[in-house]
Amino acid sequence: MALASALTACGNLGLGEADCTPSQRSVSPATILTVQAVPSARYTPCLDELRLGWDEVHWFFEDGRAGMEIVHTFDPFLTVTVTESCDVSTAESVTSGHEDIERYEDVTSQPPQITITIVPAGEEPMVRARSSADELRGAEIDHRPVILTIDDRLDEPIRSRVDRAVQQADYVWIIDELDAAEGTVELRGSDPAVTARGITPDKALEIIEESVPNVFYRGSWYFTFEGGCITYGFDAEGSVAETVADDAEDAIGFYPAAELREAARRDGYDVGG
Repeated sequence: MALASALTACGNLGLGEADCTPSQRSVSPATILTVQAVPSARYTPCLDELRLGWDEVHWFFEDGRAGMEIVHTFDPFLTVTVTESCDVSTAESVTSGHEDIERYEDVTSQPPQITITIVPAGEEPMVRARSSADELRGAEIDHRPVILTIDDRLDEPIRSRVDRAVQQADYVWIIDELDAAEGTVELRGSDPAVTARGITPDKALEIIEESVPNVFYRGSWYFTFEGGCITYGFDAEGSVAETVADDAEDAIGFYPAAELREAARRDGYDVGG
């Protein structure tokens, strides 16, 4: 019986909200081929439906490796691969929610919100910082929310407070006594090239708009279990990146390979194992 790649629901073990319950009695040919490619793996991935911005899915199969590549405007941004093993030495262990599955993550991201920490140098700058934060409440840059926080630890040296803020926020506004009097700020960014002194908050927002990095989500999730590993490889930018982590949790699940093989045999497929 010939097998062709197809996108159909495939199973019922979702790690998030995924519901891969078959919409018909027959099992997805693509899922059968995935099981055949890695016969040792206890689980194989399934996809219940495409999410907004997920234009199409391409399945791939070869000895020892199989899975799906999800595409947006012709560019792949998420690849889900099942293999016999994977290297998690650089990844961080996180809770999987399943006793027989271990989960690891190694990702970097730029979230949609833009974070600004205001660092006042004293009491009068603190008053000005609070006023600026109130005036800019609800501000957006390129439809991305601006999140303003104030560092109120005035008993600490200003330099250490600024250094910490630069590490934790996208941008830092420093307000000293002169800035408080003139309604200006000193701007610093995580990019050392983004600096400006004696500018208004509105001008600071304009500079930020010109320099703010694109939203992205890159890296890997690893799920290890008996006889195999399923890897989610992310390389998403823009609007897709804003929700790709949640969408992957919701839309992609794992099917127990033994149950899939049994269902395939009932349909007349020779899946081995």
